Amino acid sequence: MAEVKAARLSGYYGELKKFIENSNYNKVIKVANKILAEDVKEVKAWQCKTVALINLDQFSDALTTVIKSKFFSELAFEKAYCEYRLNKVADAFQTIQGAAQSTPKVLELQAQILYRLERYDECHEVYRDIIRTTSDDFDMERETNMTAVLVNRTVEGEEDEGEVPVVDDSASYELIYNGACRLLAAGKLEQALEKLQSAEEQCRAYLTQEEGATEDEVNEEVAIIRVQQGHCLQHLGREREALTIYNSVLKTKPDDPALLAIINNNLVSINRTANVFDSRKRMKAATASGLEHKLTTRQRSTIALNHCLLAYHTNQEEVCRTESQALLKEYPLLTLKARVIQAAQLGREGKLNEAQALLNDCIKEYPQHTTEIQLMTTQILLAKGDKQAACTVLSSLPDKDRNRPGVVSALVALQVAQGDRDAASKVLREAVEWHQNNKTSASQLGELWRHAADFHLRTGDAATAASSLLELHKLNPHDTTTLAQLITAYARYDLKAAQKLSRELPGVGSVVEGLDVETLESALGHRYFKKMQQGRGEASPSSPKAPLTPGLEQKKPVDKKKAKKKKRKPRLPKDYNPAMTPDPERWLPRWQRKGYRKKKDRRVKEVMKGTQGVSSEAADKFDITKTAGTHKPAQAAMSPQPESQGPRRNLIKKKGGGKKKKGSGW
Repeated sequence: MAEVKAARLSGYYGELKKFIENSNYNKVIKVANKILAEDVKEVKAWQCKTVALINLDQFSDALTTVIKSKFFSELAFEKAYCEYRLNKVADAFQTIQGAAQSTPKVLELQAQILYRLERYDECHEVYRDIIRTTSDDFDMERETNMTAVLVNRTVEGEEDEGEVPVVDDSASYELIYNGACRLLAAGKLEQALEKLQSAEEQCRAYLTQEEGATEDEVNEEVAIIRVQQGHCLQHLGREREALTIYNSVLKTKPDDPALLAIINNNLVSINRTANVFDSRKRMKAATASGLEHKLTTRQRSTIALNHCLLAYHTNQEEVCRTESQALLKEYPLLTLKARVIQAAQLGREGKLNEAQALLNDCIKEYPQHTTEIQLMTTQILLAKGDKQAACTVLSSLPDKDRNRPGVVSALVALQVAQGDRDAASKVLREAVEWHQNNKTSASQLGELWRHAADFHLRTGDAATAASSLLELHKLNPHDTTTLAQLITAYARYDLKAAQKLSRELPGVGSVVEGLDVETLESALGHRYFKKMQQGRGEASPSSPKAPLTPGLEQKKPVDKKKAKKKKRKPRLPKDYNPAMTPDPERWLPRWQRKGYRKKKDRRVKEVMKGTQGVSSEAADKFDITKTAGTHKPAQAAMSPQPESQGPRRNLIKKKGGGKKKKGSGW
């Protein structure tokens, strides 16, 4: 009996081998079931059946088969792969950890699972071990995957951005693309754009020449590279070019929902607050269901944040509140941004005290972002109209932030608005001193000196203004504008110093040297010179001068007093009565005045009107227009009905209302 069973199993395994070689997976499943009917403990049969189901993309059935076999250790790789494909990534990681052997295929699946779990450090270590211990035809693919891991490590800030190797153009287009993404994550935008363009060229050439792909297949493969180019251009501020790329990719109708979500999100960020209807439609596509397994956490959080900002900018209060709460719950790393949006929404609703309290809580929770939050608090206080409190908050900033040109400008403006010019002057002096002591850039210091000088000149403090201008003059001694301002300041309280400095001013000859007078005059215009010459009694330069007769001298123009025009006496009507107020409508035609009544035309017959019981025949009897006679009927008036469709034509209109011409004629 045992020999017969062994013979049957041997025959089944022979059939199984033949069907596996022919990739006839349905027959493989049938034969495996026959083997398992003979002996349930045949691990190879379970494995063949599971792999056949996987090749048929029946992952749920394959997972059920593994669970039914109870050979979890032997079939750990197959079970983990099914869970990975069914997006049960955490379960897949637990399963692969219990594998009996750490074979290369087990390690590669483990690396893929770690990548999906966004555990990039561990994934990087696994790939390094695989590349070090394995050498086969898949080395380039492993290198590509490892570069993708390094890209995400750079994005998360776990990789040193200073040393980013540039992938050679001789590599595969996938590896060049991943290398470009790494450059982009490190902030090297120009280099990244060049590499992305190189990857696109290689991809098109390879698919067309080597694979014989169609244009649609090439566009589908190139789409992700093109979108990354648009993302790079967007970071470079070239939004028009990025918009063109996104629209061109959308025209090809890509099937990848993750790619579509990223394109729509980027288009929303380009639209900003404009084109609201289009932005809402695109955001709906970017937040479609089923994307949680196709996008990274960072990508999903960025889309969620943009959705919240779009709701805020489009005045969708309820949506903004809901989305900000979702941000707090799902993405803890965006807690600060979510609370800032909530504070802005409260401020818009007029709940300024609640908004200020929320920002104060953020300062306690995130002390490293104190400066940014205090600036937001200042904006809330200004919305409340509390300028003094806003000045207090700005003054409490750290020295480095308080003495920035923008903050100094805001403080000075607020102090001046409150009428405290002394405090504003003090702010400027302290800012200048701080920049001098800390030896900041000359451009910032020069800008502060100039603003301080302008402010003190306006307030009448010429001495303080002169000291600022003097430092500015030392910084740039060839600046004649600064020198002129300094002389003006000295002239208010120290004439000797002003006279001494005025000697440094360039001469008039050097100022007008190389100046084209004709070009300068022509820029003023012909009318200007004509008016000037008329005022001086000169002839126009454009009119030729008449030659003088020999022996006669040209007479000088004699100034004549302009004769005063006599005012005409007003003409009054004969029946004018000064005691009566004239009719204000006397200038209007009679038919436009209020009291005008139109005369009734008795010739026009009103239709369907008359005494009840009177026959229409009696009326028609005395109507001369309906009486047949020798008179020719008059031409009927044109009805206001529209003309039939046809070519337009111009008709010559007869002039009416004039007198008849004398002479023969009808």
